[in-house]
Amino acid sequence: MNIMDFIHEYLNMSRYVALGTLDGILAVMGVTLTASGVAAIGGADLPNYLIGLTGLSGGIALAMSNAFGSFIGERAEETRTLRELERKMIMDEGQLDDTIIHKQAKRRIYMSMFTHGFSSFIGSFVPVVPFLLIANRMSATLTTIIFCFTALIILGIYLGRVSKESLVKTSVEIVIIGILISAVSFIIGGSH
Repeated sequence: MNIMDFIHEYLNMSRYVALGTLDGILAVMGVTLTASGVAAIGGADLPNYLIGLTGLSGGIALAMSNAFGSFIGERAEETRTLRELERKMIMDEGQLDDTIIHKQAKRRIYMSMFTHGFSSFIGSFVPVVPFLLIANRMSATLTTIIFCFTALIILGIYLGRVSKESLVKTSVEIVIIGILISAVSFIIGGSH
């Protein structure tokens, strides 16, 4: 498979692109904003890059969890589908193993694993980069919020195009989710 086919197949797994990217952006945004708030309220002289590394650590854990979760879930679904097909074809269990159908199922399993994990990993960089590059806490926090909401709008446009729904409606829904998570993170981070 060449790189263009791989990219096309990756983008066709829009469910995992959306889930992973949204998870990466929002979960890591929550971690970084909470860590930033806790450091500011607690008067800790915590450098921004440590907040960024904390977020990145969470993003890596999230990406691995999403990848392996997709692997386990998709493998169960694909195996069930194969077994049902064997039953309908009055075949013994396992007779479709090592067939083209089985190989295609394995490919879908590994592609979902990669897509969900990689999208989570890439999404997690959006809220982290400002804390790694900007020394001023307020500037890094505001830049993170701007980056995250811009990325959420772009993700909403992508999902709107994929689902052939209103780009504005889809983007607004995703931004509202981002606002809710930001508010929760701010309340938790600022309550200490």
